[in-house]
Amino acid sequence: MKRVGWTESEIQLLIKITNEYRNRNRQINWEAVSKRIHNRTASQCKSYYANVLKKTLDVEIRQNHMWNRVEILALWTFGVLYNRDYELIQKKFMPKFTVKQIASQFSQIARKQQEIHQHFLKALEDPKYLRTLSENEFKMEWYIVQVGWKRMKMIEVRIFQRSNEEVPDTQYPVDIAELPAIKAFFQDIHPNKLVEVYKPEEVRRGYDIEPFYYPEYQNNFGI
Repeated sequence: MKRVGWTESEIQLLIKITNEYRNRNRQINWEAVSKRIHNRTASQCKSYYANVLKKTLDVEIRQNHMWNRVEILALWTFGVLYNRDYELIQKKFMPKFTVKQIASQFSQIARKQQEIHQHFLKALEDPKYLRTLSENEFKMEWYIVQVGWKRMKMIEVRIFQRSNEEVPDTQYPVDIAELPAIKAFFQDIHPNKLVEVYKPEEVRRGYDIEPFYYPEYQNNFGI
């Protein structure tokens, strides 16, 4: 007899198996999947996944996604270039996120940038100001970023532990490890537009460039 309803154990097993394919970015082999779920055919597994399960999983993935540095930098750049047209950004560049997630993330980044910018300006006037910040504020990493379609430079300034280290000077080391990934991201979106990565010796003190802060990973703020 043809079975219709899916039991909870079958659903969880199907999720586990399909996630194995998703995590490896591989196409799902439904024949192989059906062999691991007793009394379910390949067509049944594929149909339930496509019509019911995948939509739910996609939403959960978007909700739990942690934004990485490249995505955050890209979002900020798109937001500035396209005047915060979140629907356009979502459609053209970031389809795996919802418009609401993109808008929320951009707003959070903008507020954080403004906060860091104020710290930056005060620190220029008085380097000892850094030692008045809270422990969490003091441990933050500052990034000075200027991005364009034909130019890019990324400078990293680390705020050291105030107990043992001196306040960093103005010789900003370029975070070379980040540049290839960011360059590749932009070239993948616009392969015909050259993104020139500046060499360390070409980077100046850059006080006229706004500092930009973003964490190692950033969640979707509950969206």
